[in-house]
Amino acid sequence: MLRFVFIAGCMSLALAAGQSTAQEVLPAAPLSLDAVEAIALESHPAIAEAAARVRAARGNCLQVGLPPNPTIGYTASEIGDDDSAGQQGMYAGQTFIRGNKLGLNRQVALQQIREKQQQLAVEQLRVLTAVRIAFYDVYLAQRQVELSEALVAVSAQANKSVKQLFEAQEARRIDVLQADIELERIGVKLAQARATQQAAWRQLSVAMGQPNLDAQSVEADPAKLEWTLNWEASRQLVLDSSPELAALMFDVSRARAALARACVEPIPDVTAQVSVQQDTATDYTIAGVQVGMPVPLWNRNQGGIRQARAELTAAQRKLEAVELDLTAQLAQRMREFEAAKAQADAYQDGILRRAEENMELTQQSYDAGEATYLELLTVQRTYFESNLDYLATLGQVNRSVQTLAGLLVGTRGD
Repeated sequence: MLRFVFIAGCMSLALAAGQSTAQEVLPAAPLSLDAVEAIALESHPAIAEAAARVRAARGNCLQVGLPPNPTIGYTASEIGDDDSAGQQGMYAGQTFIRGNKLGLNRQVALQQIREKQQQLAVEQLRVLTAVRIAFYDVYLAQRQVELSEALVAVSAQANKSVKQLFEAQEARRIDVLQADIELERIGVKLAQARATQQAAWRQLSVAMGQPNLDAQSVEADPAKLEWTLNWEASRQLVLDSSPELAALMFDVSRARAALARACVEPIPDVTAQVSVQQDTATDYTIAGVQVGMPVPLWNRNQGGIRQARAELTAAQRKLEAVELDLTAQLAQRMREFEAAKAQADAYQDGILRRAEENMELTQQSYDAGEATYLELLTVQRTYFESNLDYLATLGQVNRSVQTLAGLLVGTRGD
């Protein structure tokens, strides 16, 4: 489990040196990851676009299954015969769709709806992956600012102590110069940490779809930056749970339904028409019936069927290719996570604790006059730089964990 044990140590050192830590610029109430994710799901335009495409697919599914409208009209013939108005009347017609074409149209469109729904899930998880990476980046940037502020406080107190010793002729001029340099150097690091924090917030606000959102602090649990599944379980999870793969499976089903639809296209539809006319010359009422259909002699949709078969093959091969690609991506991401996690564990389990103990012992030796200021300075620098390196390593763990989870949506790495 990843823990931030070093922050408390830095704060206690700063307070022991007689310095209060700098006040947070950000508001007191921090944002949780759940709150940030809710904002992203509600606000991000890519999610809204994908949701609109689902609604459009539903409308198309309704439309393609509707039968053609009947036709009605006015008909007249033999006008002027024997100086009469001829035969005047009305007609009504209807085209009857055969071969279950409308039902097959609905089957194709239904698969398109399911595909669009999975694409919506893909977009949601892509946005959430970006949000989670940016969220922990903001959190780690906050911790880096806190660490740098504590280091400034410690360095400022050490600088003051060295100058007092120099005035008492118990320290060298070189110690005073080194203390000044160290304080200025740490001040630059603090400014860089604050700039990093601002940049991290901007990235998070953009990931949420709220680029103008005012900066706020966040509250995270680094212990959640874990991936506990082994290779086989991870691969099976990706293949079973990926919305991208599910969308491609529905695309295969759509292509299969489209092939079935193309095969019934040659079945001719029947058009029927009934007319009723009044013969003004004889005052007779005349009725007529007309029924017709095209003869599939030359055009039997041969090209359409070939196209549908090729599109089905292409959809099946694309599914297989993406499965292989996701497996390759998983291998790379798991390697990156294991390397970053091993490095983070090494810092947490050994380096940080030994660095803290070494600094405390050196501080005691310095207070007792047994260690020089430069020795103390070197040990302090090692301690704080080790903690900054640990923060950077946690950033790598964060990215590797989130991109591993992102493989559930087929997120590609750079």
